[in-house]
Amino acid sequence: MNEIISNHTTKEIPKEQIIGQLEKLIASKQFCQTRNLGKFLQHIVRKTVAGEESDLKESLLGREVFLRGENFDPAKDSVVRVQAIALRKKLTTYYEEEGFNDEVVITLPKGHYVPVFSSHQAQNNALAVLPTDQAVFQDSITVRQATYTPPPRWKAVGTLALYFALGLITTVLLQSWYRDGQSKSSPMAEGKPLRGAIDPSYAVLWDKFLQPNADNILAFGTPQFFVANGVFLRDVEVNSPEEFSDGTRLKALQATLQNKLHTELRPTETYTGVGETQGIYLLSRFLLKTALEPKVTSTRMIRWNEMKNSNVIFLSSMRFHTLAKELPFPNDFVIKAGNAGQIVNLHPLEGEKSVYGRTAEDPINDYAVITLWPGKSNQQRVLVLSGNTTYGTLAAAEYVTDPEYLRQLYGQIEQCRLKQKKDQHSPFFQVLVRAEVKENQPYKITYVTHHDLAIPEELNLTNQTATNR
Repeated sequence: MNEIISNHTTKEIPKEQIIGQLEKLIASKQFCQTRNLGKFLQHIVRKTVAGEESDLKESLLGREVFLRGENFDPAKDSVVRVQAIALRKKLTTYYEEEGFNDEVVITLPKGHYVPVFSSHQAQNNALAVLPTDQAVFQDSITVRQATYTPPPRWKAVGTLALYFALGLITTVLLQSWYRDGQSKSSPMAEGKPLRGAIDPSYAVLWDKFLQPNADNILAFGTPQFFVANGVFLRDVEVNSPEEFSDGTRLKALQATLQNKLHTELRPTETYTGVGETQGIYLLSRFLLKTALEPKVTSTRMIRWNEMKNSNVIFLSSMRFHTLAKELPFPNDFVIKAGNAGQIVNLHPLEGEKSVYGRTAEDPINDYAVITLWPGKSNQQRVLVLSGNTTYGTLAAAEYVTDPEYLRQLYGQIEQCRLKQKKDQHSPFFQVLVRAEVKENQPYKITYVTHHDLAIPEELNLTNQTATNR
């Protein structure tokens, strides 16, 4: 006999039917591209089905679903509330579109983390328990009653036919536009990359990211802040909770807070840099031009299983601790310890400096490093965009998405290939660029140098080796 789940706001529904609806939701277009929300939804539904609603508290959800750690404080970190709002909107959209005829409706009432299960045949008294305030009601899922009348089938068929016709017309126009572009100029030169028609100047960095069905993750860095009594503190020499004990200034402040105010500093991930924020926009817009929607997440939320199956772009200050720092690949350019914001050249070539940025010779310019590494398979890549300042990080994002800068890089890569007398340039390398910043914007970005990276054979799954330029 099927186990029956009884919810105080709905009629009894078989457990198997609820789990089936959950799986349908997770596989839908609304949730298949949002792993964090899918994980959130699965957690609260399965807990409720198991009769463990008491575990669905904001403090526990922050630790168990969003991995905020034992010191998670909902009063200081609103991640659960923000994600709950996003989840309600996703559910609303799903049931208004592809799920409008589903038998089981899963909702998340505002102000609660226990989901509600109902059906289209629910009685009118089910509606009585929903929020009546109009603003709240719009933020909740409308339970479909027996009076719900789906649109006439001829309208649904007509809508599908219209979408098909529009899609066909769009395809024809795109093909025509592409053929015209081939005879006049490269579409990539217009900043409009097309999958299957990758301009060489874009392919240097973006080849694997622009392939059909490529799965791309854009991970942005967050600086390590600490909070006490509503005051947020940042020490640029402390970039993870584990480094707290090494930060003598924070330790001294901690002792003062404990003695004077009987409180202590707690790690928090509340803010990110201006450069990272603008860089996310540039990269997302660039990838969306190829009809490839990237998954956007914090670098602290990305996991190894995602690294295994996707291309990953790390957009982060060189100071921030990210999963990229744990990858076993070589670096020729690294950030110097301390707060000087200098980039160290570990293997200077002829004509190159050993240190860039914030030196007596160059006190004002920012610098960024663009790193291309192999991914888990020969069809995947890891791209790391890092600056010595937040504006340097923005410069890296602008450099790799601007057609003019990409052509500049392609020219340098081609010169290197010809100098080495090779048929193909090394697929993995680091590029150092200089950014002249005015009014908090990089208004001029200049190529400085690049180093090819020799990937150890056991790590290089593309079976290609490289040497320093």
